[in-house]
Amino acid sequence: MQKLFTLLIICITINAKADSWVQKASYPGMGLDDAFSFAIGNYGYVGSGRDSNYIERKDFWQYDAVNDFWTQKADFGGVGRTGASGFSIGNNGYVGLGVDSAFKWHQDFWEYNSLLNIWTQLADFGGGKRTYAIGFSIGNMGYVGTGEDSVLLYYNDLWQYNPVIDTWLQKSSLPGHARIGASCFVLGNDAYIIGGFSDSLGLINTLTKYNSVSDTWSPKANFPGTSISRAISFSLCGNGYYGIGKGISIFVRDLWQYDAVNDFWTQKATYPGIGRVNASVFKIGSNAYIGIGSRGSAFFRTFYEYTPDSACTTGIADVEVVHWDFNIYPNPAKAKNEFSVSSRHWAVGSTVEIKVFDTKGKIVFSKQYPITGSDITLRAANLPSGIYYVQVSEGEHKVSRKVVVE
Repeated sequence: MQKLFTLLIICITINAKADSWVQKASYPGMGLDDAFSFAIGNYGYVGSGRDSNYIERKDFWQYDAVNDFWTQKADFGGVGRTGASGFSIGNNGYVGLGVDSAFKWHQDFWEYNSLLNIWTQLADFGGGKRTYAIGFSIGNMGYVGTGEDSVLLYYNDLWQYNPVIDTWLQKSSLPGHARIGASCFVLGNDAYIIGGFSDSLGLINTLTKYNSVSDTWSPKANFPGTSISRAISFSLCGNGYYGIGKGISIFVRDLWQYDAVNDFWTQKATYPGIGRVNASVFKIGSNAYIGIGSRGSAFFRTFYEYTPDSACTTGIADVEVVHWDFNIYPNPAKAKNEFSVSSRHWAVGSTVEIKVFDTKGKIVFSKQYPITGSDITLRAANLPSGIYYVQVSEGEHKVSRKVVVE
């Protein structure tokens, strides 16, 4: 027999403003363009790239989001370069490819051990010398593909890197046009490749999903914004994000969110910095950090933190709000598929919207309810054990609360 439990969502607000940007500590030193970046645990990392004196650099920096502070780490193991590709797996970062100041293209690959603060050279990339390729990781595997070689030939191939045995394996190629300067974000076992520039088509606005389990590709909804290249992309709270790059003759500051469940794009808060290309991005917790890059002869140091509008947003705290008087019990809950939500302050005749999110920010239940009394029972889908977030909205009021289902 199914049990019933009542959720009393007590007076909560979110400290971090959703779908918003906050300026953080600038990257140390000179303005920097076209650097590589990745995140390991609670730290972001930025390295190499070209400075405002047009010098390719080797220095490598760690960003501490808690203290908003940059610390220099061991220099990148290869030569300084632009157009490198990278990703992270566990406690390690992986970086390679790119082109140096002598216009020499590279296919070397390196591992950064964040615990020992050392770089180690790995097996060369299996696809040859390359620049402006995509790089991402899914589970314990890394992936690199597309880009341009030293004779300016564009590619649409994809290679998988196994860090345990230090080998590269070619996978199925990205359908459609070969390209450079594409972007990608990862949701679960899927990578989404978007944008870039084709020598035959020009700027590309297509989005294509790669399933790492089946090694197959499928087309998704085209990007509705301005077609751009060398843009930034990341995933937060179960959604993908893309924007802040260069169009044909403009620098774009737009940021768009991709909902993979509904295959739908939504424009979000505009990046507050100057429009730029070759920015760097890394994700820490439920926030993304975007900065540096260039615009013509201007090279930037600024960094901004982006907070999404999702239930996985950090900073939930219990506070007193007179209009919202809720309670949650029991928590942890023993039930599987029924929620009772109640408030003595709901006005009869008004409407509330209730959503339930999983920890990845995916909506597992959503419905609007007319208020006829003080209690609402949700006949939600059968929920397995785990952590969820219940969000209740009434007019301009929106509150969320974490609930554990055992």
